[in-house]
Amino acid sequence: MNLSRNFESGSHNQQMDVQNIVSSSGDTNNNLSTSHSNGNSTASSYEGNYQVNISATGFELDTITSSYTGLMRIYRLLYIADHCPALHNEALLASLKYIQETHFTSIYKQVLDELKKQNIPLPNDLDPNWYEKTQRGYTQKLEKLDTDLRNFRTNSIKDSIRRGHDDLGDHYLDAGDFFNAIRCYVRSRDYCVTPRHMITMCMNVIKASFYMQNWSNVLSYVSKAEQAIESLESTAKSSTTTTTTTTTTPIPTSSVVNPMEVSTTNAMIASDAILASRLKVYAGIAELATKRYKLAARHFLGVSFEHCSNHFQDLISPQTLIQYVCLCSLATFERSELHRLIIMSPNMKQYLELEPSVRDILLKFYETSYSTCLALMSQIEPILALDQYLVPHLRTLYYEIRHRIIITYFLPYKNASMTIMATQLNTTLDDLEDELVNLIRLGKIKARIDSKNKILYVADTDQRWHAYQHAVTITKQSEKITRSFLLRSAIIKANLCVKDDSISSATRSPNNNNNMNVPRRHYVPTGQGNMMMDEGELSDDAAMN
Repeated sequence: MNLSRNFESGSHNQQMDVQNIVSSSGDTNNNLSTSHSNGNSTASSYEGNYQVNISATGFELDTITSSYTGLMRIYRLLYIADHCPALHNEALLASLKYIQETHFTSIYKQVLDELKKQNIPLPNDLDPNWYEKTQRGYTQKLEKLDTDLRNFRTNSIKDSIRRGHDDLGDHYLDAGDFFNAIRCYVRSRDYCVTPRHMITMCMNVIKASFYMQNWSNVLSYVSKAEQAIESLESTAKSSTTTTTTTTTTPIPTSSVVNPMEVSTTNAMIASDAILASRLKVYAGIAELATKRYKLAARHFLGVSFEHCSNHFQDLISPQTLIQYVCLCSLATFERSELHRLIIMSPNMKQYLELEPSVRDILLKFYETSYSTCLALMSQIEPILALDQYLVPHLRTLYYEIRHRIIITYFLPYKNASMTIMATQLNTTLDDLEDELVNLIRLGKIKARIDSKNKILYVADTDQRWHAYQHAVTITKQSEKITRSFLLRSAIIKANLCVKDDSISSATRSPNNNNNMNVPRRHYVPTGQGNMMMDEGELSDDAAMN
């Protein structure tokens, strides 16, 4: 029984309904491209109910339980239970414990049935009546929140109605009913009167859409939230400027700045910075899911280490974030960008200290120690295969990194031994030859393969021929531009123009008094076109014609 797949299928089934809700209120942009891959479309080997053996990696379940909270911890535990036989029982029991902290009764029943089916001993402190009590409490609280919302609508109190929708959405979200949660959050939009209310609404919709894996909705509301934060920052800057200009005059004793107001303002600025980092995480994961790996890496690079380590336990851990940064940047960034944005970045250095293996991979790649780099990547691959957001793209990212390594390795040579290349790249001759053929077909390497002697030759290029072709191209472009200039000059000199059909018939009518003194212009056929001339300039012969 694949519990994590049940989550995903249930979330995807709700996406169409959520799109209808959001699009009806004009809140989403569905024109996002979601199928662009950075490289060849290689089918991932991590499909279906694959199994991961992590006995040699030393992976422990405590790294998940201590780094995550809320629904994200439950989802990751169940995904590990589905795809890691060694941790199956332990992950199911841990997830059952954390589900009891929510109102997620549907998945609780599935996990409990799975444990009983496999004859796994249940914990001694398990409450047998938890399901009934939680279901009853959920229904009672739902009725109370619904009654309160109706009373708020009767009293027509905007802020109370907004908070009533938010409370109802939070209740649905805690129970895993993401469809109804988004519906409540979107309805609160009509009652948002300040930018901060708008930010709260966007963050709620993003959270529920994230759990449903509705990535276009996530990206749409991330941009809306960022715009609201920018408007708050511009308002704060303008108020600060006004305060600075007023302090040039003597300040009365009664108008001294209150320290409490200053501390409140600083707290709001810090809160906005945390929100900005959280939005970058949401956008990064959404870009990763839609195969825009370079954009995902740039979003992740903007996340503050302090914010990620202290405030994002319900979303992502610092170790997971640096893994995403490593793979996405190695597959898309140039070496200079890797050095400047990651290796030498003070913010990224803090992340790298938590993951020495990821740090070694980045350094070995930058130092062109490709054999060691690929060996380290193969060691952490089983751990990365237990990440439900990364695993659909893991094989593609690994292939892209290998291709960049092959291209960089062959760049300084005119010919290279494929036997030595295969040894350096930890692969076989046949697999290397297949990769080289693929790269040559894609135009990433201009070379030829000697299959008999296993040698890769640079394709012969005649530089003089390329220079000649470039000169011919430039000459043709210059000739075309010169002809267009000469034609325009001749048209202006001959007073040629195009008849404008938009002029009303009343303007062209001879009975119009406003045009009585305007000389009429006529078209005179010539060999080069129709020449328009003033009536007084026409000769008798021309007039006769």
